[in-house]
Amino acid sequence: MKVVLPANFPRFRDRLGESLRADKRIVAAELAVVFAFCFARLFPFSVPVFLLAVTSLSLWLRGLTWRDLGLSRSKSWWKIALGALLAALLIAVVANLLVQPFVERLFGRVANNSRFENVRGHLMILLPWLAAVWTIVAFGEEMVFRGYLMNRIADLVGRTRAGWVSSLLGGAMFFGLAHAYQGVAGIISTAEIGLFLGILYLVNRRNLWMNIVCHAVIDSISLIALYYS
Repeated sequence: MKVVLPANFPRFRDRLGESLRADKRIVAAELAVVFAFCFARLFPFSVPVFLLAVTSLSLWLRGLTWRDLGLSRSKSWWKIALGALLAALLIAVVANLLVQPFVERLFGRVANNSRFENVRGHLMILLPWLAAVWTIVAFGEEMVFRGYLMNRIADLVGRTRAGWVSSLLGGAMFFGLAHAYQGVAGIISTAEIGLFLGILYLVNRRNLWMNIVCHAVIDSISLIALYYS
């Protein structure tokens, strides 16, 4: 059955979109809603699913698409793949050899990765995780935490240099807190990775593709290392 929208619905959406763009209180409320959904762990991968649904609705009401936030077609995929691989290796080295040991000494505990313990030595468990990483996880988290959140924080603070620095720090904080199940050490380590991914997003003129591939490579390295550990 075809759903027929009222004739004045497009104008209503346009007026609502203007309010969403102009009223910073609404932007702040949207950020609060997104933050709340970061903890909605009701079923496997429920957090990225809920976040994608909420943020996609917000964009639709604004008259925007994910293409406007960096999911546009690239002219050079090999450059994206190469840049993402190099960035992932750099982030993995800094995170695992510098930041993570410091955080572990500071708090006297390691990140809680018990959620992934069954990956050790089990190929049939590793493969579905890798499939999830290269689809819902990398796409969902980069679209939400870099594409959506950083742009909304910049709307709230102002699209100035200070505004984008705030969006970089705020997006990293949101990203870290969304991984609270890993404990304090996990939150800090994940926020640090989110900071690097935010820098990558801004350096690439807010294009998401390199971020998505880089994110997938980082998570794949972690899972494969856990499998062989």
